[in-house]
Amino acid sequence: MRIKAIDHFTIRTSNLDITIQFFEQSLGLQRGPRPQFAFPGAWMYDDDGNPILHLVSLSEGHTPKALVDYLGGKEGQSGSGAIDHISFKGHHLASTQRHLAHLKIPFRERVIPQINEHQIFFDDPNGITIEIIFPFSPDNKIVGSLLPVVELT
Repeated sequence: MRIKAIDHFTIRTSNLDITIQFFEQSLGLQRGPRPQFAFPGAWMYDDDGNPILHLVSLSEGHTPKALVDYLGGKEGQSGSGAIDHISFKGHHLASTQRHLAHLKIPFRERVIPQINEHQIFFDDPNGITIEIIFPFSPDNKIVGSLLPVVELT
């Protein structure tokens, strides 16, 4: 068996509308068709028409029984839990920096020339850390908060 790519990730949220708006504005994902599950939610699509983000709505802080039956129960409704962050490949670093700054989304940056990466990190409304990786270039500018340098051996 071989894994080719991440198909999608799922976020449980008590703020469905705010989370939809956040991912529309910050990453340019678009809300699209979703199967008629017995619990509320939304699917967010990338530019290629892939539903890469599945959102599940938790009403008033509790998990609907239909969701527990489908995905199982989980403790905690915010933060990344055991998952540290979700990472995307990005294009056009400077326009992404301007876009996040325009939206007033605080972000952190790190460059790791040894692995050809310029990384941007920010948090979604549910406390989940999002990373976007761009190709490193010595001409890249740091616009967000600078993270500590990582020394690779």
